[in-house]
Amino acid sequence: MRLPALFALSATALLAACAGTPDPGNDPTGSWVGALVADQGTCPTERPSTLRIRGKEILFTPADGSQVLHGTYTPGNHHYHAELAMTDMNHHETAVVFNGYPVGQAIGGIFGSPSCRAHITMTRN
Repeated sequence: MRLPALFALSATALLAACAGTPDPGNDPTGSWVGALVADQGTCPTERPSTLRIRGKEILFTPADGSQVLHGTYTPGNHHYHAELAMTDMNHHETAVVFNGYPVGQAIGGIFGSPSCRAHITMTRN
């Protein structure tokens, strides 16, 4: 009686290990963390950045600072967009933008502001 129970428990553990974490293309829900890598300009690379996807809400915080970019997630869409509208010192409208997409088990993306262009690869936290 113990041997079948042990076999069933082992099989369940093996299947759970094989399942792993959900593919971000199918389920991006959760927190994702990575470091911005500057491509051009002066970028906030001193600390990790965080992307959070909960329900229909997308939040991206570059260098986990005070700027929070907001967006809306549509289930089944493989594009994650968030932005923050700002006004520069000359009173011109500008935006800080994040565009992300699934890359295997990670989320890749491009971050842009008037003074920075950077790329990022984030893993589920």
